[in-house]
Amino acid sequence: MTIIHFTKAEEKQQYLDWRKQNPDGFVLNINTWNPKSSSTKNVIHSARYCASLDESRTENRERLVTPEHPKLCSTEISELEREMVDKELPYKRCGLCLK
Repeated sequence: MTIIHFTKAEEKQQYLDWRKQNPDGFVLNINTWNPKSSSTKNVIHSARYCASLDESRTENRERLVTPEHPKLCSTEISELEREMVDKELPYKRCGLCLK
């Protein structure tokens, strides 16, 4: 498997399509402003549905994918976790959709 990177606003539809085509997959929401912060971690979500991704504040819904708000997607959660470990970045699994 591979990790798919969505990093540009023009990729919004491809990101949404990927989620629809891979409902059992996972989305890593990256905190680019302060990726090493222990308080604002990078979060892995279910691709199927998560209130944090799908019902977030209006400004977040309108800017789903940007260079400042990239999404990494994979059908294997272990790939996304390994990506964070390899980059020595903190992460967590979402407490809403991946309990």
